[in-house]
Amino acid sequence: MKQNDHDTIFASSSQFKSAIKIVRISGKKARNVSNIFNFKRPKPRTFALRKLIYKDNIIDNAPVVWLPGKKSFTGEDTFEIYIHGSVVIEKLIFKILSSHKNFRFAEPGEFSKRATLNGNIDLVQAESINEIINSQTEKQLSVAQAQLDGSLSNVVNIWRKEIIYMSSLIESLIDFSDEDIPEELSDLFFKRLKKTRKKIKDSVNSAKLASFIKDGFIVTIIGKPNAGKSSLINALTKLNTSIVTDLPGTTRDLIQQKIDLKGLPVILYDTAGIRKTDNIIEKKGIEMAINIMKKSKVILNLCEDGNFNSNILEKDFLDYRRIKIINVKTKVDIKKNNQKNADIEISSKTNFGINILLEKMYSYLSSLEPKGTSLITSERQVLHSKKALSALNRINKLSIIDETELIAEELRLASKHISNITSFIDNEDVLDKIFSSFCIGK
Repeated sequence: MKQNDHDTIFASSSQFKSAIKIVRISGKKARNVSNIFNFKRPKPRTFALRKLIYKDNIIDNAPVVWLPGKKSFTGEDTFEIYIHGSVVIEKLIFKILSSHKNFRFAEPGEFSKRATLNGNIDLVQAESINEIINSQTEKQLSVAQAQLDGSLSNVVNIWRKEIIYMSSLIESLIDFSDEDIPEELSDLFFKRLKKTRKKIKDSVNSAKLASFIKDGFIVTIIGKPNAGKSSLINALTKLNTSIVTDLPGTTRDLIQQKIDLKGLPVILYDTAGIRKTDNIIEKKGIEMAINIMKKSKVILNLCEDGNFNSNILEKDFLDYRRIKIINVKTKVDIKKNNQKNADIEISSKTNFGINILLEKMYSYLSSLEPKGTSLITSERQVLHSKKALSALNRINKLSIIDETELIAEELRLASKHISNITSFIDNEDVLDKIFSSFCIGK
């Protein structure tokens, strides 16, 4: 059942016991909080220590902040109460607030949703708040903070202004008869169209790389059974995540671990040993390993004797234009030979060569990293950008003389999709989907 958007909502910053919790109350009746808990409302945007009293019982002694109107995060009257982080205090406050008409517990992301609907932030900035909370590396945080600061929104607004300018050119052409259309206006229009299409196309293409900043660069560890794959992933993650034995075929499922490689998110996959086998379970593991190899940016090809398995790497499904292969000779602490066909030699047991391997991985992955921070990162942003680009691309097939009105319609569609990246969407289901992944209290 849909909640009433006009209710006054409340939530805390954490559901667990802590030193301090922030209880945020936002909505038309937020100003009544001071009366409910019997304290004097402080001056706007000023911390004040107040006793929270209900029916002659002291609930807490806490700093409070009164944030009236548009200058609050949500754009609504808001109280913030910095209570001691007791779950009992929190439950008492929630119980008391819930007993009053039109007060209710906030849904996930509802504070950010209201901030968006009230024009305090746009949709890109709202999404970036969730990205900040869920960031696991410095690069992820840097991109999300830049979006909250308006970097992507500014770029999108430039696209929109360009499309509006082109629309004005087309509208001016509609007033001319076919034979009188000024050539310089036509040339100017197609010049601006080409420039805008390139900007959007470049951003859509960079979104493919930006997704790795958000979701992680995939690095797959392959090799014959017992080549030291599990030992390597344990050394790289400093965790005993894989079963390490001398029995070939021990790792039959994909095992993954995320690491922060100098700010880059990296997902390491420890795969089943790739070999011919009649074991149905092991075959499934090998199939999963091959599928993840296709998605990899780096493949660590392991071998303990220097005779690297090149057969699997010669398959047509691997695109070497986008995959870096690093041949890694393992167990150099116990197995010596004169073959020098490895890119690097390591020992997972003594950590010999591990830092050099990490540096090689970082050097390659950082070269793929998008250089800017004005990046399209969400599926929704990519979808609207692609739809806008498709509309602009269709204009190239239209005659500016005979199909001027069709061009105007395509520009209108492009402008709509570009606007939907940042602006209010008149679709409650779409908005609910965006904010449902947020945590309670945001």
